[in-house]
Amino acid sequence: MASCTRLNTFFGFTHSSRGCVSSLSKSCRFYTASSSSNTASSALAPAPAPGGVAAAAAAATTKAFVRDPTFKSTAGLNQSKHNPKFKTQTAELPNISSRAPLYILAGIVGVAFWAGSLAVAANHQRQGTSVVRGTLFNVKFDAKAQELLGDNIDFTNKGWPWISGTVAHLKGRVNIEYQVRGDKAEGRVHFVAVRPAKQWVTTDFTLTMPDGTCVPLGESTILPELKNN
Repeated sequence: MASCTRLNTFFGFTHSSRGCVSSLSKSCRFYTASSSSNTASSALAPAPAPGGVAAAAAAATTKAFVRDPTFKSTAGLNQSKHNPKFKTQTAELPNISSRAPLYILAGIVGVAFWAGSLAVAANHQRQGTSVVRGTLFNVKFDAKAQELLGDNIDFTNKGWPWISGTVAHLKGRVNIEYQVRGDKAEGRVHFVAVRPAKQWVTTDFTLTMPDGTCVPLGESTILPELKNN
């Protein structure tokens, strides 16, 4: 009689354990990577022993939980359901213009600045040569130049006179031009000299007026090295 009571108690405990497991499986949904295969394998697997029901339940709770594909995130639920004013907005990416024209312009400006700097440096070097100072001195005291230009002959731009041409002492070649001005008018001085041997030979030393009048200079020059030979 006592043994029957123990069997009834054991089977009752097993039945209650199975009921708890079934209710737990109904209330909790666990997903695995391959649900169909797991379901089939669990259906074909032998039933666990009565004493291992609790262990099987514990093992089931430790399985890797895979999110339900139909599950929505909390943010998505809040935006779609709890916030009816939320609307999805789409915007096109801005078209970024090419910077090639800007780079080309910067290169042109850089080359122009570099060329201008070289030209200014070369002009400053020509201003300080003895040829420019000597020719201007002769123009100031030339009778024909004084007759056409008047007194107080000097560079047109005294602050920064522009001397065009070349002054190459080592190569034996000088070819310069610059603007002068007096009390009466303005003119352009042109001086050319070469050095075939030891002495310089002046080939052209003239004053050209705005009306086209060209007057040779240097006939009554003070500096003998500028005399026309």
